[in-house]
Amino acid sequence: MELDNYQNLNNFQPDRQREDRGKHEAVKPEHGVRSAEPVRGKQSSLVIYILLGLSILLSVVILGTAVILFTGSSEKTRSSLAELRTDISQLKEVPGMSEEIRSSLAELRTEISQLKEKTRSQCPNQWSLFNQKLYYFSTSKKTWNEAQESCKSMDANLVVINSAEEQEYLQQGKLDSLWIGLNDRVEEGKWRWVDGTDYASTVTFWASGQPNQNGDEDCAVASETHGWHDWPCSSRHSFICEKSP
Repeated sequence: MELDNYQNLNNFQPDRQREDRGKHEAVKPEHGVRSAEPVRGKQSSLVIYILLGLSILLSVVILGTAVILFTGSSEKTRSSLAELRTDISQLKEVPGMSEEIRSSLAELRTEISQLKEKTRSQCPNQWSLFNQKLYYFSTSKKTWNEAQESCKSMDANLVVINSAEEQEYLQQGKLDSLWIGLNDRVEEGKWRWVDGTDYASTVTFWASGQPNQNGDEDCAVASETHGWHDWPCSSRHSFICEKSP
């Protein structure tokens, strides 16, 4: 009788062990459930890395912009700065961004504002900034030589025109002929720019029938009709000076 009870007890224990093992297995999380939290962690880390990358990219843009600004800038550059500040503001609203990154973006916006102020201060009084060059539009009338000397006294030269955009900018709203830095006084018909720029390699904007080589017309003006004319260097005109910032 006792032997039968002992055998029954042995038979019962494996069944209980199997039951206990089943309970443990039921409690044990499935593989998918266990890995869900690390996956979410990886996704959060990825977002942070992307945002940090964007911050670094923006820093590079700011540095590049600073170089442009300190060597002169155009209206397009200043417009791009304004757009960049707007983009940064929008980027700050990205969900899940850390306070550290938000703070960095705020500092970048501040730096852009400071750079814009420095750009304004780069332009001296009565000078205009266009396409990385400074221009002075004289209201007094002088001979070509006097005009060039006036420009030199301001560390500049009479303007050298290198593009259609520059020509258009210089002529906008002008109602008078203006001396430019072009003459053929050394050799008739051989035109030279005052800064040594190769005349043959630049675009020209002579009016129809100009230059006409009439007498002593050895200096050039940009006329109110948006074309160049050769003119006696001793005549008196307003003038345009040009220099780098």
